Amino acid sequence: MERDISADPEARKEMMRRKVTGVPTFLIGDDVVVGLDQSKVLSLVDHRVKVCSSCGTKLRVPTDKGKVIVKCPNCKSQIE
Repeated sequence: MERDISADPEARKEMMRRKVTGVPTFLIGDDVVVGLDQSKVLSLVDHRVKVCSSCGTKLRVPTDKGKVIVKCPNCKSQIE
């Protein structure tokens, strides 16, 4: 969920409580990632982004479910 600290007082309080001063900031579980550190963010989430080879659509695929086959919502191709 995305929250705007300039418009959401509760989000601002949460950032102040955690002593975070930079943006963007990602709260993933108990971890805090300040700045756009894509490798750190991806290491903390339970999915990876796969690109459909047929149409280029980016899909979120779970990493902890073993071998997973997903269907592209745009072209209906299957991706492993």
